[in-house]
Amino acid sequence: MSRWDQDYRALSKESRAAVNELVNELFRQKTGHTGKIDPHSQHELAARWLEIRDAVLANRQKFAQWLQQTSSNLVDFAAAFPIFALLNTVPRWIATARREIGTHEIAGAQNNPRIMEYIRTCANIQQTAAQRRYVETTGEDGVEWCSAFVNWCLRQAGIVGTDHALASSWENWGTKLSGPRQGAIVCFGWKSSHIDHVAFCDEVNGEFRMLGGNQLGYGGQVSSVRFSKHAAKHYRWPASA
Repeated sequence: MSRWDQDYRALSKESRAAVNELVNELFRQKTGHTGKIDPHSQHELAARWLEIRDAVLANRQKFAQWLQQTSSNLVDFAAAFPIFALLNTVPRWIATARREIGTHEIAGAQNNPRIMEYIRTCANIQQTAAQRRYVETTGEDGVEWCSAFVNWCLRQAGIVGTDHALASSWENWGTKLSGPRQGAIVCFGWKSSHIDHVAFCDEVNGEFRMLGGNQLGYGGQVSSVRFSKHAAKHYRWPASA
């Protein structure tokens, strides 16, 4: 018995009815037919819609994308699932950034080795011996490392970032987006057009979150906080992704 089938069988009678209704409505929208999936003989097929019910209904835009991209002539209805999975896949750099949540600065003269690893991705502050000495001496206290964190996460995914310590270095990097999107690199300006911070846009349960390093007001750590849409100035996407 598959996990999908187990999930479906574990539902209450009322929840099964809701899933069945969603499955059959989507089937009608995509094929024009009113025939229904029989939950008694097609447990697994109906069960797979649990993910779509939970994830898509929380994000109407993604639901619309799925409907648009799914074939309108589905010989095999299961062909819809890989398309949905692609829309709902977390970008590699976001998966990496999420694993870093909680990494924080160390009080006093010590530096967190992980944060120093982020900082060392920024070539522009290590071009001379004096710069390298400054970085190693002042460490996390001397470098605003939000851009370093974005660079480091992208590098783990095989993507070249700006290799620059300034948040403003991301203003024209990659491809421009018109708005928030899971995995986008977002430049923030709190009081003017000046760029003060850069972080990733992460989608959690249909809500966009600001996932970044050295987050303002959070004690110099990697964290996921409420997305400041009013402060977002630029949305960028890796050109090579």
